[in-house]
Amino acid sequence: MIDKREEHGWRPEIQGLRGVAVALVVVFHLWPAALPGGYVGVDVFFVISGFLITGLLARMATAGGHAWLLTFYSRRVRRLLPAALLALLVTLAGTLLFLSKARWEETAIQVAASALHVQNWWLALQAVDYLGAAEAPSPVQHYWSLSIEEQFYVVWPLLMAAAIWLARRFGYPPKAALIVALALVFTGSLAASVVVTQADPAWAYFVTHTRLWELALGGLLALAGERVSPAARLRLAMMAAGIGAIVASALLFSDATPFPGLHALPPTLGAVLVIAAGGIRLGRFRGLDVAILRAIGDRSYSIYLWHWPLIVFYTAHRPGVGLFAGLALMALTLGVSELSYRFVEQRYRRPLAGAEWRPLAYGSMAIAVCVAASGGLGYALDRQGVDISLIGTGRYPGPAALLANAAVPADVELLPPLGKLKRDMPIVYRLKCHQGQDSTVPVSCILGDPGGTRTVVVTGDSHAAQWIPAIDRIAREHGWKLVTFTKAACPFTRAPVTDNGKPYPACAQWRDNVLAEISKLRPELMFTSQSNYDNVPQDVMVEGLRSVWGELGEEGVRTIAIRNTPFIRFDPGDCLAANPDKCATPRKDGERINILALAAASLDHVRVVDMNDALCGKETCAAVVGNIIVWRDYHHMTATYALALAPYLAKAAGL
Repeated sequence: MIDKREEHGWRPEIQGLRGVAVALVVVFHLWPAALPGGYVGVDVFFVISGFLITGLLARMATAGGHAWLLTFYSRRVRRLLPAALLALLVTLAGTLLFLSKARWEETAIQVAASALHVQNWWLALQAVDYLGAAEAPSPVQHYWSLSIEEQFYVVWPLLMAAAIWLARRFGYPPKAALIVALALVFTGSLAASVVVTQADPAWAYFVTHTRLWELALGGLLALAGERVSPAARLRLAMMAAGIGAIVASALLFSDATPFPGLHALPPTLGAVLVIAAGGIRLGRFRGLDVAILRAIGDRSYSIYLWHWPLIVFYTAHRPGVGLFAGLALMALTLGVSELSYRFVEQRYRRPLAGAEWRPLAYGSMAIAVCVAASGGLGYALDRQGVDISLIGTGRYPGPAALLANAAVPADVELLPPLGKLKRDMPIVYRLKCHQGQDSTVPVSCILGDPGGTRTVVVTGDSHAAQWIPAIDRIAREHGWKLVTFTKAACPFTRAPVTDNGKPYPACAQWRDNVLAEISKLRPELMFTSQSNYDNVPQDVMVEGLRSVWGELGEEGVRTIAIRNTPFIRFDPGDCLAANPDKCATPRKDGERINILALAAASLDHVRVVDMNDALCGKETCAAVVGNIIVWRDYHHMTATYALALAPYLAKAAGL
C-alpha cells in the first residue's frame, strides 16, 4: 500500500533514511569504537542524492524548455550554499577561538578548498602524503563528501543534456539514453573504485571517480523505476534487508576495511532496497516514516554541517568524547542545526525575485568572500617569520639548556611561532626534493656551499630529512657542497620495507638509483638516519644497513649515522596551546633500540651519533627546550630546533 503523501512527490521514508544515515555518521564521529563502520552513512547519502537529483533532472530535461539547466543550478545554489558557507565562516571564526595557532593555516586552506568544492581532492593529497597524514583532523574535513556531491551536480546535468541531445538527434528515446549514460558512469566508476581501493585505499576514499558510482546507483534507480513490486510484504522484506545491510556494515566495518571498493556495495545496495520498497503501511507500522526520523532527516544537511566542527573544537582540549560529553554535543548540534535549518536553509530555498541567474551571482560572491577570509588568514600567518639569528642567544638557548645547564628566561615567545609550527620544515620540502612514495628517479637539492670542492650527501627517509637544517649549516661552515637524497618512508637500507602494509618496490628502486648517483658524486661523507621500522625483523634491518654502508665504504665514503629521534605522545601544537606545562613524554616510552649502532658494529668507516640527550632530559622529552619548540608533530623535529643542534651535531660527529 503506497502512502497517499507519495502521490504528491514527497517520500517520507527517504527523509527517515536520511535520519538513519546522519545518525550513523554522528555516532561514528563521537564514539568510533561503538560504531566503527558508521562512516557508511555518507554512502547512503550518496545514493539518496543520486536518486533524487537524477529524477528531478530527468523531469526537468524531458519537460522541454531551454533554461532547465539554469533553473537547476539556481535551485542547487539556494538549497546548499547559504548553510554551507555560513558554517564555513563560523567554523573559521571558531578556529581562531578554540584551536591552537598551529592548526590555523591548514584549517584556512581547507576552508578555501571546501568553499571551492575541492575538499575531497585536497584531503586525498593529504592522506597519501607521509607528513600530511599525521595532521590532526580539521573542523571542515567532513566537507569532502559535499565536494563530491557538488562536483556531481555540476557534471551530471551537462552529461544528461548531451545524452538527450544525441538521443533526439538519432531518434532514440531520451530516457533510454540517460540510462545508458548513467550505466556507463556506474560501471566505470565502480571498476575504478575496486582497482584504486586495492592499490591505494587512502587515496581511493576521497577521490571523486571512486565514489561517482554510488550516486549513479541512485540515479539508475530513479530512471529505471524505483518500484519493484506492489506487494506490501515483499516491500517490507526489502526494507528490512536494506536496513539490515546498512546497520550490519556500520557495525562490522572499521578503519581497517578497504573502502570504498566492493565493501561499499552492502550499504549502498541496502539504501537502494529501502528506496525501492517505498512507503510501507501495515497497520500502525510505517517503516522509516517515523516522526523523529523524518525530523532528523529534514535537518540532516544542517546536522552534518555543524556536528563535526563542534566535535573537533571539543576534542582539541580533551583526549576523547565520553558518554555525557557526547550527549551534550549531540544536543548542541541539534540546537545549532535547528537554527540553521529554520533561518538559513528554509529561508533561501524560496526563489529570489528576478532572473534565475541572481542566485548564481550571489553564490559566486559568497564563495569569493569565504575564500578571501580564509586566504587572508593564511596570508597573515605566512608573513610570520622565524628569526633564526635568535637561536643560541640568552633568550633562546635551545639545546644548551640540556647540555650546558643554560638559563632559560620565562615569558619569552617561543620559536617558531605556533602559527608556523606545522610548516617549520626543512627546505627540501619547499624545494620539492624530498620525494614522495611513488617516485623512483632521484631528485636532489644542492645545499651547503654549492661551489665547494668537497661533497657530502644526506640519505634516508623523513627522519633523515629532519636533520638537513643542521647538516646544511655544518656544510656551509666547512665550505662543503651538500647533496640531499631523501624519500618518504624509505630508509637507506637493503632491508625490504612496506608502505602501509603493502610492498614498497619504489623504495628499493630509488635506493639503487641513489647509490648509482652517489658513485658518480664520489662524496667523502654521508649522513643518514631513519625512523623505526618495527615490522622489519631486527636482524634483517641490520644486514640491510650493513650491506649499503659496506658498499659505500669500498668506494671511500665515510658514514655518519644519527640515531633516530624519540616519538612523543601528544600533538605539540594543541598541547602547547592548551596546557604547555604537561607537554612531555617519558623518555623511556619515546626511545627505541638504536638499530644504527647495531648495524655499525665492526664497521670502522661508520660513526653512530646519538643526539637524544640534546632533545630530551634524563626522564622526559618535552615539547619545548630552551624556548625553542622541539617537535613539529609526534615524530619530527622542527627545522628551527634542528638548526639549533648544528654545533652539537658537528662536535658529536667529530667534524
